[in-house]
Amino acid sequence: MPRPTVRPVGMPAIAALTAIAAILPLALSCRGGSAGAPGAIPGLADLARAGETVLFARRFPLGPASPGVETPRALVVVVRMADGHEEMRLGEPAGAGFAQVYATRPGDEFRNLAVEDIDGDGRPEIVGRWAGGQLEIVEVIGRAAGGGWRSLLQNAGQVIEERRRADRTVAFWITSRTYEEESGLPPVYETSVWNWDGTAFTEEPR
Repeated sequence: MPRPTVRPVGMPAIAALTAIAAILPLALSCRGGSAGAPGAIPGLADLARAGETVLFARRFPLGPASPGVETPRALVVVVRMADGHEEMRLGEPAGAGFAQVYATRPGDEFRNLAVEDIDGDGRPEIVGRWAGGQLEIVEVIGRAAGGGWRSLLQNAGQVIEERRRADRTVAFWITSRTYEEESGLPPVYETSVWNWDGTAFTEEPR
């Protein structure tokens, strides 16, 4: 049976070197290997199907480490499917492998993905960057109160910045063109700030 192929992708300039070091060896280890081969990512075949290209793959702990207790690790992958569309999939431990629990396709082309605590609860969220048309798209995936995963933020703009706040949460500064300029004048841009309010990302009053 054909195995999923793996193509490591270049990280944007804003990606941290630590992210490159964590992601690239995982992607390289999957090439031409099986789930049980030395150096392969265990469970990758549970989320990436035959004929799909793996653009990104990373395992991460589902919570903070506890002394003497092994923290369960999830697996997030981004694949290019046979029809050319790209999709992020999230798997949680199930038996000896992973069961897919979430999938999303917020943009046309995958750019980057980070796993970090951005709402200050000590648990990881998934921050995906995508491109769609002439826009940059950001989507934040986090744990739902009743279990499972949900989208905490999905937005788009010409420029998207992450800024860490004093309370250890992350604010997203999203700059977009308003198209309100008069004929013959330069484009007008406006920046909105989205903060974590304890339950959701909400836009800061201007």
